[in-house]
Amino acid sequence: MSSIRPASALTEVTRVLLAVAIALAVAFLIVLATSEEPIKAFRTFLTAPFSSNRTRGLWIDDVAKLTLTGLAFSLVFQARQFALGVQGQVYVGGLAASFIALSPIGVTPLSIPLGMLVAMCAGSVWGFIPGYAKARFGASEIVSSLMLNYIAIRVVNWVIRAHLAPPGSGQLNSPDFPDASVLPAIIQGTRFDLGIVVALVMTGLVWFVLYRTVWGLKLRLVGHNPTFAEGAGIRANVVMISTMTVSGAIGGLLGAVYVQGRAFGRIAIDFDGNLAFEGILIAIVAKSRPLAVPVVALAYGYLRQGAQLMGLRTDVPTEILGVVQALIILLVASSFTLPGRAFIARLMGRKPEVAR
Repeated sequence: MSSIRPASALTEVTRVLLAVAIALAVAFLIVLATSEEPIKAFRTFLTAPFSSNRTRGLWIDDVAKLTLTGLAFSLVFQARQFALGVQGQVYVGGLAASFIALSPIGVTPLSIPLGMLVAMCAGSVWGFIPGYAKARFGASEIVSSLMLNYIAIRVVNWVIRAHLAPPGSGQLNSPDFPDASVLPAIIQGTRFDLGIVVALVMTGLVWFVLYRTVWGLKLRLVGHNPTFAEGAGIRANVVMISTMTVSGAIGGLLGAVYVQGRAFGRIAIDFDGNLAFEGILIAIVAKSRPLAVPVVALAYGYLRQGAQLMGLRTDVPTEILGVVQALIILLVASSFTLPGRAFIARLMGRKPEVAR
């Protein structure tokens, strides 16, 4: 279960690339129909993220965050749980990290690691709640996790507005964090900071836990066949709760990377910009495989930044990204194949593959 056959991996990569190509082709047709300068607009979409150090920093900042949210969703999807609570975990994690940054500890070297630790603890609690509710009361993890998202967002926004924003300032954010509480830049003057290192280290840890530990084996068995897992003496409820808790810790860590990152260096109302929810796409396209998550995040982050820069520099709205996103999910999730594939296989003297 831990290894992927080369032929299967090649097939999956080909399908994903084909899905992206089809989505981009449709996006180009939309741009062609709506823009007065479609060639310029689409060129901006495809090249702008790599045009300067600043835009490359924006891209890599997105990649770090998309990787972490993709990992959080991948864990629960591996266990065949459909908890959607990462966004709420990001908010409570970001708030917890902000308390550390705005405390006397915020000016010490302990600020960043301690902020990440308490953010992970807060996120894990927010992940534990829907897991326990499902195991103990049979509550739907989809409904409970979504409701917890709304609670977290509203409560955190209220705390920022009522208690962290300077009194009477009318601001919707906290004061700037001390320098010791902000992640160091890898490329000065850009958002290319230590967050990407945190994301890659977490990718390695999640892969190791999933494929090199007993707990990871149990998680994958429960996800693959819960009846067999129960028969083998694995307590599926315990695995489910622990999976949501660990996923919540990753979501909380993402909250810390947000507020401690160079893009913010403070906490603000609605600070995640709904990016945390886009980890669903990352997890689906990566087939919930941890090592594939950063690769998908790299490609999707590029398209995401390209769409945003196109919206700023041309007459095409950024909503074009929604079209690309929806088509990629639809094509990848539907296990589509090229028309005429069976005919080509017969011409080449091969038996057509049976759809699985």
